[in-house]
Amino acid sequence: MLPYAYYLLKVILCSGILFSYYWLLLRNKIYHRYNRFYLLAAVVVSLVMPLIQIDIWHKADTAAQSIKLLQAVTGSNEYLDEIVLTSRQNYFTSEQLVLLLYLLTCFIFCTLFIQVLLKIRTLLKQHQQTVVDNICFVNTTAKGTPFSFLKYIFWNDNIDRNTTTGKQIFKHELAHVQQKHSYDKLFINAILIFFWCNPFFWLMRKELNIIHEFMADKIAVEDSDTEAFAAMILQATYPQHRFTLTNPFFYSPIKRRLIMLTKNNNTKAGYIGRVLALPLAVLLFAAFTLKTKTIKNYPTTVYAGKKITVVIDAGHGGKDFGAVSLDGTTTEKDLALSIIKKIKALNNNSNINIILTRESDIYQSPVEKAAFSKAQNANLFISIHTDATVKEEATNNHSGISVWIAKDNFANAVSSKLFASAIINEFHKNYQLQLLSDYPQQSEKGIVVLQENSFPSVLIEAGFITNKKDLAYLQTDKAKETIAKNVLAAIEKYAVHESNLTNTTLINTEQSLLGKDTVPVTNGKPDNTIIKADTILVRKDKPLGSGGELIFINGKKASKSEINKCKTNLIKSVDIYAANNADAIKLFGPEAKKGVIKITTQPKDNGVTNDEKIFTQVENEPKFPGGDSAWRHYLEKNLNPGIPVDNGAPEGTYKVIVKFIVNKDGSISDVQAETKHGYGMDSAAVALIKKGPSWVPALQNGRNVTAYKKQPITFVLEAQ
Repeated sequence: MLPYAYYLLKVILCSGILFSYYWLLLRNKIYHRYNRFYLLAAVVVSLVMPLIQIDIWHKADTAAQSIKLLQAVTGSNEYLDEIVLTSRQNYFTSEQLVLLLYLLTCFIFCTLFIQVLLKIRTLLKQHQQTVVDNICFVNTTAKGTPFSFLKYIFWNDNIDRNTTTGKQIFKHELAHVQQKHSYDKLFINAILIFFWCNPFFWLMRKELNIIHEFMADKIAVEDSDTEAFAAMILQATYPQHRFTLTNPFFYSPIKRRLIMLTKNNNTKAGYIGRVLALPLAVLLFAAFTLKTKTIKNYPTTVYAGKKITVVIDAGHGGKDFGAVSLDGTTTEKDLALSIIKKIKALNNNSNINIILTRESDIYQSPVEKAAFSKAQNANLFISIHTDATVKEEATNNHSGISVWIAKDNFANAVSSKLFASAIINEFHKNYQLQLLSDYPQQSEKGIVVLQENSFPSVLIEAGFITNKKDLAYLQTDKAKETIAKNVLAAIEKYAVHESNLTNTTLINTEQSLLGKDTVPVTNGKPDNTIIKADTILVRKDKPLGSGGELIFINGKKASKSEINKCKTNLIKSVDIYAANNADAIKLFGPEAKKGVIKITTQPKDNGVTNDEKIFTQVENEPKFPGGDSAWRHYLEKNLNPGIPVDNGAPEGTYKVIVKFIVNKDGSISDVQAETKHGYGMDSAAVALIKKGPSWVPALQNGRNVTAYKKQPITFVLEAQ
């Protein structure tokens, strides 16, 4: 309804401009044929113009971005199964009522339109007809005659056709038939059935009707006395009235007809008025059809270092079909294969060697794929898959893309986070499907094809093959090309980043970045190596910031000593620009010549002190008192499933995700809704968890810890 309302508004605006031009420059001019077709064209243009959209692309330069290292989150066992609340919609929303009123009015006008046609049909059946030269004459005494319709002239027997007046009236009606004015009336009245709320179309209809009369009047008086014809008009229209100076006749269309009979032509003024329609048409075309869109011109990162090998895998294959579309016609193994072939085809960097695990429909086990990657001496590994839900859950409309890495206890987890972050950043810029998570995800069950590798390895779930919209998009060449370009751009950006940061040390710690107790020792002596924590990447043999890099902490310029105060467990992200990086100098000025380090920490307003780590993955998850069944019972008992109905939500499925922190003492804090559906659903879920009882805290290494918790709650709103 809303898109049609916007369209209707544009139609009204366009027709208003065109009619205003007619009113100011064309109305009551004697070039009736031009005015007739102008009004008809104005209606058509008003209807068509808002439907045309021509995009004018404007390039906007954007500064190159460094890779933002994103903290991984667990992708399973992070929250309980969904709580599904179903309610039925048993009354009309305001939008539905407006639509019903609109359609009811359309029906009324359609009924009136058909009723008029049936009355004309009845007159044809009830009265005698005479055909002369394809013109059909119908003799009647019905009220409203004489009039013409299509090839029919309905003549009133009370008017003598042999008198001078009768002959002029007949000639007038014959002109209507010959000029095919009935088709104009049918067209404009049919349009008004659906666009009855456009006042300018009603005014156009009125003007079109009077123009028809002007044209017929002009033909009727070509060889006759104008004064006599004027008397005829009065006689035919008001046969039983005498007119005085105060009669409403002076405000009727008859006055315009009489004036037009004696009006002289002003050729110059008429020509100017008609010519000005051209620039008006151009202006409207530009205003309603040309849409400016900005192309974000991200500078291309070109890797020119030593040759690297990237192994790209198409998930499943051979006897292993993987996921299958709901109609059974498309398999994950075939879709993934077509995507990786596109990646290889679009790679034009000779320094990046793309090797595919398979180029045909063959089966390889995950262990075999990992062994193949190692045999190629790969530097990077990417596995392409599509996600799926079971058929019974397909109505939940799961949709979107996600990026996965191995768990933290595997050797390549840290480096894979950076590579996955580069991929996520690229898909953020350009991909039709939503990103299910802004962070790399990790599976509790483990992903063999990722964790068997020692080098950065990621798995991309490109979309849901069981979602019709996702599948339709993934099957297009545009989607495959977009995926390929995003993956190749991420590879190049990661390779450039790594070439600027050589010999990195991978050490996990919960201490401060410069904590002396955690400095590695080489040959019995401290080697002054700066630590790389889970969320930070630094250079070896060079303390962070000691090379004169420009340092920013939470957007504020900082000194090297302030890095000591940054706890690695509270660091959210780190962006590092290499020395002499042109983009960094452009963004931060000449001081950035020696490099830039941007550190962003976790917010401090969530009730957690700087000395606490908020875990996203723990050995024992926080629990609701009484366990999972008690938690589910609490939600179902205390959360009203009719909230979306009460707030006028349209029919559909709404998945609300609430994220909160369970502190070491079991208290709940920082309750937030990650979704924004509105209609009171998000706020109700947040309020319910806030007022709930304390939880049993999470356990890590035998002690209570603070941990994140997520809970999806699905509202299903069904029409009754």
